[in-house]
Amino acid sequence: MYLQILKKDLKRKRAMNVILLVFIILASMFMSSGVSNIITVTTALDRYFEMADVPDYFAMNQNKSSGKDIRRTLENASAINEFRIEELVRMSQSNITRVGEPLNASDLGQTLVLQSGRDMGINYFLDDGSILKSVPKGTIYATRFTEKNMGFKVGDKITVEIEGISREFTFAGGFRDAVCGTELMGVKRFIINGEDFDEYMSDETIKNMYGGKFLYIHTADLDKTLSQIADISDSSTFAGEAEMLDQAYIFDMIIMGLILAVSIILIIISFAVLRFTIAFTLSEEFREIGVMKAIGIRNIKIRGLYLTKYAAISVVGATLGLILSYPFGKMLLNYSSESIIIDSGNNGFINIGCAILTAAVILLFCLGCTGRVSKMSPIDAVRNGQTGERFRKKGVMSLGKSRLGTTAFLAANDIVSSPKRYAVIILTFFLCMSLLIILSNATASLKSGKMLKYFGEADGHVVTDIGDDNVKFMTEDGHEKVKKYLEDMELSLAENGMPAECMTEYFIYTMIRYGEYESKTAILQGTGTTMDMYEYLEGTPPQNSGEIAVTTLLAKKLDADIGDTVIVSYPTGETAEFIITALYQAMVNQGISVRVHTDCDINYIAAIGSPGTLIKFTDDPNDKEVLSRIEKIKELYPKFSSVKTAGEAVSDTTGVGDAIDAVKKMSAVLTVILVALITVLMERSFIAKEQAEIALMKAIGMRNAKIYGQHTLRFFISAAAAVLLVELLGMPLTKLCFDPIFGTMGLEMGVEYMQTPMEIYAVFPVIVLTATVVSAFLTSLYTRKIKSSDTANIE
Repeated sequence: MYLQILKKDLKRKRAMNVILLVFIILASMFMSSGVSNIITVTTALDRYFEMADVPDYFAMNQNKSSGKDIRRTLENASAINEFRIEELVRMSQSNITRVGEPLNASDLGQTLVLQSGRDMGINYFLDDGSILKSVPKGTIYATRFTEKNMGFKVGDKITVEIEGISREFTFAGGFRDAVCGTELMGVKRFIINGEDFDEYMSDETIKNMYGGKFLYIHTADLDKTLSQIADISDSSTFAGEAEMLDQAYIFDMIIMGLILAVSIILIIISFAVLRFTIAFTLSEEFREIGVMKAIGIRNIKIRGLYLTKYAAISVVGATLGLILSYPFGKMLLNYSSESIIIDSGNNGFINIGCAILTAAVILLFCLGCTGRVSKMSPIDAVRNGQTGERFRKKGVMSLGKSRLGTTAFLAANDIVSSPKRYAVIILTFFLCMSLLIILSNATASLKSGKMLKYFGEADGHVVTDIGDDNVKFMTEDGHEKVKKYLEDMELSLAENGMPAECMTEYFIYTMIRYGEYESKTAILQGTGTTMDMYEYLEGTPPQNSGEIAVTTLLAKKLDADIGDTVIVSYPTGETAEFIITALYQAMVNQGISVRVHTDCDINYIAAIGSPGTLIKFTDDPNDKEVLSRIEKIKELYPKFSSVKTAGEAVSDTTGVGDAIDAVKKMSAVLTVILVALITVLMERSFIAKEQAEIALMKAIGMRNAKIYGQHTLRFFISAAAAVLLVELLGMPLTKLCFDPIFGTMGLEMGVEYMQTPMEIYAVFPVIVLTATVVSAFLTSLYTRKIKSSDTANIE
């Protein structure tokens, strides 16, 4: 008997059962892939570092600024368990050409290094996941992001010429570099055969002026190690601890965090809709439950019947969802950073466990909802599920007092009369829409030139590379050479109808001390700028060479404040005292940096590099004119391998703007699908519940068109309410999600987020509202099957 009842129920309510099955499949798919991706994402970086054998401390030294015997110092340090040294040669963009043509540089502030594949200090991973063991003679490898940014293809002929020594190489592919494999680390590595490398190092000029070393140190006591190698660490042009790498990959982790957020939101939506659907469906079974009670079937048997039904649907849905979760989860992870090796192959059992958990949660929902069975009586089958008693008004609206038309009144009254029912719709639409708004704000911000100030630069229109001169300026009188270079450039631009201020920044890594505290920091010095061009949080800009501004993170690390005197130890061995006059924030060196006055006399021999030349046109041209002038600059300076807008430069520096944009587009597609499915499910459920009311409206002469309008309009109102709520909360939600991320990079006060008004206020609302209206209208056409005689139908 029970089997027959189940068969008839599944056939009679086929549409509702199919819709319920679809959402169980989605819930299982989102839950399985989401949890698996969450585990994968949150452990990916640590697993990657472990596979790459990342050291506890790493540093980069230049031969020209360090005459110490590095190997002997490391050998004599008792706290070091193991160390490795990689020889390197620093290059500039113009040292590399492909088939005789200069390469386009998309990361202007990057330091290019050429190194030997003979003694590799860490594990570098090829595209297939294997470790790079050796490099054949005549071939060259580059980091993955360098391969992408410079447009290398396997088989390309690449020429590297330094100080007259030129060799041609065949590009063999990209590799993942755990230490310097992200744009924020500021280093582009190229690895060649050891014998090929020796040919460059045999030249004394290259060895002494461009040569250097990467140091990798493994130790159990880092503090003791640093005290034993203080001479080396103080003279390093670039250094960091393993913990620093977590922050260096922060923009790469943003993509993974967004994938995690998408997974969580999809899980919440699917279970919220499931909870509503199961409760709503069971509440509509009053006739069947009343009849079964009338013929003597006990409560426990009735509950068992429905539990069996939903168990069968859950098992089928969870199984199908499990199968789909593998390709869906892999699709989401494909949007993650290419800089990190992500291994999700061991998460198969997690997917299975989540699918089982989904089925169990659905049964728990069902168990809770069937608790109402004991409250139902046989008379409910006759009274259409009503007791006949009501002690309050059904709604707050009155047709007699309303100025709304019939259709609008009925739609609005449905919503205010059943707020819980429509709250589920508004919540799900709000979650879908909020994700799009957050992603849109993040994409616009990470592609905006306004972000330049957070990278320690002034405001400007265009950013160019410096070419060969970048390395030539890293001499004792480099600062004066930079001034002359910028003055000549300003004169040239003015003569060609482009009046502008040209400026640049040079970075030097050094030690700073205050009392008993010390820290490795980056010195930022602008040339061609004035100190009031930068943004400060507190205090006044440095007024002379004896004053500096420090970041808030560095001030906390040194326990220093405005008015305190700090000591800076340069890599060349010189020291200088400065008074702190201001606090600022910047992402340079993970938020640990100082800004010195533009007139401060600094030996540039230890400079790490420059992010390029920043051009600010003084006649305030529009965007179209800026693009036109970029083409003119390219003609004036053919040696420049890159001339970009400030926004393009920011996008290249962060390296994730396009990836977030891809996640946004994927989320937009998912949003349309979810909105359509939810609308169809809810509307179909409402029609089943309101069959008698619809029949009554037809009996009194209401046309089908008005009924379609009522059912469509109430979904439109719900979607519009969700859209309005998201528009109001979009920016606070963006800050809530991204301020903590930027905070880890030194921007404790957050950033000024940008928006794309067309997307925020037009495209996304139209997409959501259109999907809602079309789905609701098409589903409402089902009401045509309901006749006026159905008012008395209690089947």
